[in-house]
Amino acid sequence: MNMTKTVLVVDDQVGIRLLLEEVITQESYHVELAVNGKEAYEKIVDKQPDLIMLDYRLPIIDGPRLIEMLAEKNYQIPIVMMSGLPDKAREGVKNIDMVCEIVEKPFQLNDIREMVSNILK
Repeated sequence: MNMTKTVLVVDDQVGIRLLLEEVITQESYHVELAVNGKEAYEKIVDKQPDLIMLDYRLPIIDGPRLIEMLAEKNYQIPIVMMSGLPDKAREGVKNIDMVCEIVEKPFQLNDIREMVSNILK
């Protein structure tokens, strides 16, 4: 049985998706990628990731709406919200238990590495 944990990275910027995939994979986690909230929701239902790295602003379904959809279905998956506007993101998700961290873009890769392993340990 494979105990590797899965991290879903949801961002509409290909560079950020690939960078996070590389960093998180180096830590021996499995990474799934999604480009928008709709694709992310389908992957969450299908793969049940252990952690979601979620961009605040996304096409089709944005970060906060995706979190509402997950909460309606009683998902309890830790979420790291990523945003170039961290204050706006904080305000938008302040009453949501699933959001355990808010990361300001651009972020430091070492911070991401440490945060992911702390959340998934």
